Amino acid sequence: MVLKNALIAAGLLLASVAASADSTPITLSFNGVDQWSGSFTALASGANSFTLDLSPLVNWSGINLTALITANFAGQSGYDITSVSFDGNAFTPQVDISVPGSFGVDAWTYQASNLSAGLHSLVVTGNLVGGNVGFTGSLNIQAQPVPEPETYALMLVGLAAIGAFTRRRRA
Repeated sequence: MVLKNALIAAGLLLASVAASADSTPITLSFNGVDQWSGSFTALASGANSFTLDLSPLVNWSGINLTALITANFAGQSGYDITSVSFDGNAFTPQVDISVPGSFGVDAWTYQASNLSAGLHSLVVTGNLVGGNVGFTGSLNIQAQPVPEPETYALMLVGLAAIGAFTRRRRA
């Protein structure tokens, strides 16, 4: 039984490593106080997978994401987005105009609230019409720090001191 569980665990580990090997990581930059941003791009037709690692935000709460993916093509050069998803949830196309052989403009947006710290997946699917022009994406993350237990203890001590001072003053 122990060997069977070990083999299952090893198989899951190998599957997760193989899955993450096909994904391009999105690097986040800290923009100050409670904001991060990242960008990504690709040129390949079909599904383009990206991994967003929010594990470093484990001590933060209220993790919110706003993302925008854009592309365009003219004639035989550019990229046409057909779908975008984040953790399996579809993005909303704000602009999705495609006139084959002529031109196209795409703008897809997505917002998510209260994300968990950990790995998330972003998949952009589309067709490379031609040339060296792919799609570009950007995302912004905002989160609130989770107060440390010492913060709560200090607040309680302060409230107790104010209560004691007020009670003593009345007496």
